[in-house]
Order: sequence, then structure tokens, then C-alpha cells
Amino acid sequence: MREGLRPLRAVLRRTLLLSSVLALAVMSGIFVLFSYDLEDVLFERLVAAEADRQAQALASGQAPAQPAVGMSVHRGHAALPAALAQELSPLLAHGEYEVAAGKAGHFHVAVRPRAASGDTLYVAFRANAFTRTTSSLLHRGGLLASSAALALLAAAVIASRAARRLSEPLEGLRRSLQSEGAALPEEDGAVAEVHALLEALRARDARIQSLLERERQFNRDASHELRTPLAVAQGAVEILERHPPQDRETFARLRDAVHQMGLLTEGILWLARERHTGETCDLTSVSREVVALYDGLRSPEVAVVVEAKGAVYAPVPSSVARVLLGNLVKNAFSYTRAGQVRVRVEAGCWSVSDSGEGLGAVAPERSGFGVGLSLVERLAQHFGWRVLLTPLSPHGTRAELRWPERHSER
Repeated sequence: MREGLRPLRAVLRRTLLLSSVLALAVMSGIFVLFSYDLEDVLFERLVAAEADRQAQALASGQAPAQPAVGMSVHRGHAALPAALAQELSPLLAHGEYEVAAGKAGHFHVAVRPRAASGDTLYVAFRANAFTRTTSSLLHRGGLLASSAALALLAAAVIASRAARRLSEPLEGLRRSLQSEGAALPEEDGAVAEVHALLEALRARDARIQSLLERERQFNRDASHELRTPLAVAQGAVEILERHPPQDRETFARLRDAVHQMGLLTEGILWLARERHTGETCDLTSVSREVVALYDGLRSPEVAVVVEAKGAVYAPVPSSVARVLLGNLVKNAFSYTRAGQVRVRVEAGCWSVSDSGEGLGAVAPERSGFGVGLSLVERLAQHFGWRVLLTPLSPHGTRAELRWPERHSER
């Protein structure tokens, strides 16, 4: 897994928690601002009502009304206390004003120009003694913190459940895709996107299975069709072997070509079969057999060595082993002009090493291993084996077939 990747559940949980914290912070800020703003509106309404009442009393010629508790009435700018007079302009229009007068306090002032007396009427309300927002917030900070903690806990629970609901079907899907032969999960977590993904994967699997079945059927049909003419050709070769023709070299090439076609046909036919046959074979004896079979391709300057300590059994039929080993031995003989070809058989591994041209160094007109190596790779994969090709120094190639070691001994 690439470094820095995180599980979907962790990403969702973190995102939801951060969203909850941000929402809680924004709501707390709005609540505090609203509390202060509400106090200011109430105070302004109070001084406005008192100023209107005082102005109405002056206009009707009545005695000055007794101001409400905490309020003071001033006629004319000169009558204002020095702290307020310094902050308020004598040219202020009709309205209510919030005044911070330093040490004198925090005031809300209603201004009514050109009252009945001809002077501007000021009604001042010192709000310090009545302000409760700041003290309430400080006093109840613990309650707010506890409420925030409970809200975050609830958000964490909801985030965890939401992340689990979405991630569990995806994790189940990942496990089924990683497990060979496992069916896709039925649970989609009631999430539309996950359901659509599962349906798309099922449709894709159906198409792949259809293509694989078509390929298997073609392999079966092609192999069976080839078997009949091959059987005729092999029979003719056996008859000719009793009375070899004068052109022995041409006859040897014909015999080798028929054997190779037989191996290819057998390998293709096995690709269309189930791999779990329960059969085993001795790779040591099969190695000696294919070395002898393709010895005619070996240059006289090439020595061949088969290294094996007794019988080594592998979980494939002997016919499959002949296809796998035969194609690799044939390639080694074909691309080695001098030196040595070494076949080694041991538990869990069969290898052939040559001192030929090596991978990447073959002449363009002779490059590639043809259908033989491709068939080896597909057959090995079909039976759960691995094919490894390694260039050797200073030249040469080592081809290896590896299989689970529990099948190496019988």
C-alpha cells in the first residue's frame, strides 16, 4: 500500500468530527454575538421609550416625568456629564447611540433634537450594572464546556456509526477481491454508490467468465481437432523409425516437430481442464526424458547436466510436466551454441540454466521464445506455479518453475 494512504473509515470519522467541531465553534460564536446584540437592542429600546415619554411630557407642558431606574435626563448638550459630553457631538441627529465613556462606564443614549424647550433632550442609561452577558458566559463556562463535550461525544458516535456503515461493505468487497474464488459480498450497507459498484463488478465478472468459458471451449475444440492428424503423423513417424529413410537429418526434424506439436496440443488441452487433478509425477524422471527427447537440438559443443537427489514429486500430471519442462529445455538447447545447459531438480523448484545468448541479447531475427514459453507461463499459472526468468552473467539465462513445497514429496 502506498505510504500516506488512510482507511476510508478513519477519513470519514475525522471529517465528520472536524465538521462537528467547526459547527459547534461557529454556533458558539453566533450565540455569543447574538447575546451581546440582544442586550444592546433591549437597552436601546428602553432609552428610546424613556426619551419619547420625556419629550411628550415637555410638549404637553406637564412637569418633567420621573426617569426610569438607572436613567438620567439632560436638557441641552451643556447639561451632559463631562464624560458623555466629550463623546457626544451636539449636532447628533435623532436616534439612539452606544457610548463607551472610559472609566465613567458604558452608556446607551437617546437623542431628541429640538425638544419643546428648544434644547436637545438626552436620556442616558448607564448599562454597566445591568449587563449580564459577559458575567453569565464566564459564570456558566463550565456548563458550556460540558455541553460542548457532550455534543462532540454524540457527534463522534454518529460519525463512527456512519463511517462503519459505509466502510464495512467496502472492506468486505476488498476481502472478497483479495481472496481467490471468493464471491462478492451481498451486503451493500444500503448505500447507492456501493450497491452500484457491486452490480458493476458482478456484471464484469459475468463477462469475464463468459470470455474464459469461450476460450476454454475453443481450446478444447482446437486440441481435439489437432489430436487426430497428430496421431496419424506420430503413427507415420513410428513406422518410419522401423525403416529409417536415407535422409536421417530431415527425418529427425520431422520427428522433433511432431513431438513438439504433440506437447503444444496437450498443453492447450490442459488449459481447458480443471487444475485440481490430484495427480503427481516424478520431475527427475521427466527431466531425463525431455533431455533425451530434445537432445537432437543440442549443439555438439554444449554439455548437458541433470542434477537431482532422488525423486522429486510435483502436483501435476506427467503430461503437463512434459509440456512445462520440455519447452524450457528445448529453448535452452536452441539458444545455446557452446558451453553448458544445467537442469536442476529440488524440492519446490525446477530450473534450467544455459550459457547461451541470454535475455535481451538474442538476434532480432531469432528473438522471443514463441508460443512455447507463453504456454509454459499460462500452464504454470493454471496450476498455481510461478515462472521466473533471470539473466545470468556474463551471458545466459536461468528459467525456474516453483510450486508450494508441501507438494514436493509424496
